[in-house]
Amino acid sequence: MAQMNRNVNLEEIDADALFGIDALKNQTILQKIVFFGSVIAGVLLNVLLPLFFSTPRIVCILIFMALLMVGVAVGCNYTEDMTYGKYLYYFFFKPSTPLYYRSTEDAKKIREAAKKLEIEEEMLLRKKQQADPKAQRKLLIKVIAFVVILSVLIGAVFVAGHIKDKKNLHHRAEEITEVVDE
Repeated sequence: MAQMNRNVNLEEIDADALFGIDALKNQTILQKIVFFGSVIAGVLLNVLLPLFFSTPRIVCILIFMALLMVGVAVGCNYTEDMTYGKYLYYFFFKPSTPLYYRSTEDAKKIREAAKKLEIEEEMLLRKKQQADPKAQRKLLIKVIAFVVILSVLIGAVFVAGHIKDKKNLHHRAEEITEVVDE
């Protein structure tokens, strides 16, 4: 028997989508009632009209399809916040809202802003290059003094620890004695 290998990412499974149908996810309660009510009403009319009223099959099928179309248009979602009915309205009637704006992509303004940024960068670079040599020397002397003092303190800790270890005799073995059994 062939084995099917499928990688299923649990984050991609939408529990709200009924039977995995994306149009049935993110529905409100009213949308669910309209969709399932129209499907149930269509099925009942498709079964009961020929039995009780001897309605021709084609009329029953057309009524069922009309109810199903209403249910899908109102009860199913094309996107998270737009139903199929709203999508079809926008698709066929193409409503438009005029948008008035002023262009912010003026090439001259962009070039001027770029020149200002270049001038500011050059000024910062010059300030760094023209730093006071005396202040730099003082800072260097302070850093070297700190490093020397720190290394002397660390060395003093090691020397004091070594002198203390020499006074401790518990680490040395003075004499080894052997016991011989005869």
